[in-house]
Amino acid sequence: KLPGLTQMAMQYMSLGSQDDLRQQLIDVVLRRACLAEPWPTDAEGFRQRCAEAKPRLGLLAQEICRLVGTVLTEWQAVQKKLPAFKAHTAAVQDIERQMTRLIGKRFVADTPFERLQHFPRYLKAIVMRLDKLRANPARDAQLLTEYTPLWTNYERRAGLLARQGITQPQVDQFRWLLEELRVQLFAQELRTPAPVSVKRLQKMWEGL
Repeated sequence: KLPGLTQMAMQYMSLGSQDDLRQQLIDVVLRRACLAEPWPTDAEGFRQRCAEAKPRLGLLAQEICRLVGTVLTEWQAVQKKLPAFKAHTAAVQDIERQMTRLIGKRFVADTPFERLQHFPRYLKAIVMRLDKLRANPARDAQLLTEYTPLWTNYERRAGLLARQGITQPQVDQFRWLLEELRVQLFAQELRTPAPVSVKRLQKMWEGL
């Protein structure tokens, strides 16, 4: 039982089918219910893990569906708002690229759950950015100029690591700090879990 699945599937329609979404939701529920260390090492441990997980499935399904429903609702809000800002080409293109990175066909299953929990705030930050954009486009352009070199550095490194088949946790972490930096720059009223700034991230990048 996945609460709100029909409504979510309608919002998700441009990305994939209801079955695609259902399977991802089930994957995340099972992962959170069952796949935690220490791993079962024998048949008895496996049975015990299943028994412990079973009563938690319903609550986890509710929690995950509530989160994904909120993400899809916020995502739709941005999509509805964007066409009115076509005159602000650079900002709109930047936001469209950001949304493509965050919300793809497999965003539910492929985004680490601890990151997915922040998606509603990231999307709210985009709405707030758009609200401010019309009043002060020069400020938005300046902030984007400060942000872009950091993203470009990350993108180059991530592309290189992907081609080499290497995972580097610090680079992955940096990617999400860049998402937090967007909140700090464009919608600082929403707050970030830890302090971030262009200077802090520049220094961190030099360390990497």
